[in-house]
Amino acid sequence: MFGRRKDVVYKTLATKKRAVALQTLSAELETPMSAVLKTVKQLESDGLVEVFYGQKKASIMVKAKTIEDYL
Repeated sequence: MFGRRKDVVYKTLATKKRAVALQTLSAELETPMSAVLKTVKQLESDGLVEVFYGQKKASIMVKAKTIEDYL
């Protein structure tokens, strides 16, 4: 079940091709922010996403790493 959630979160981020606020991603996936954050942290440890702070102080931004990032 958790692997499927990771796939959904990664594919959603990769489709956007830009950084997305964690709160926005949570709302779009209709999933509690704590569950999305846990999934994002695992994707980050796998090297598939980049997590950083947005311009607004309390904003956590997430961006999928794709093959285009390495070309």
